[in-house]
Amino acid sequence: MKKTNYIVPFVFIAASMQLFISASVRADNELIEKLDLDKDGQITIKEAVAHPAVLALFGKIDTDGNGKISSTELAKIKVALPEEKIMSKSE
Repeated sequence: MKKTNYIVPFVFIAASMQLFISASVRADNELIEKLDLDKDGQITIKEAVAHPAVLALFGKIDTDGNGKISSTELAKIKVALPEEKIMSKSE
């Protein structure tokens, strides 16, 4: 196989990985945006109450133990959080 024949599959794989990472980061940012009531860029335990899956995994996601989930911590989790309706204060 010629050297140039390796370039196309490599570029395809690299582009696919970038797309997956981009989608994952966007989903994490959307979750933080939905739950972050005080708009500090992090999810506290009180804010996590609106999303039962995040609340259930809060201790595992909050790896530095500061009581807040950052976008970095959220990106590191290996579990896909299910899409759930975010409960509002009026419910």
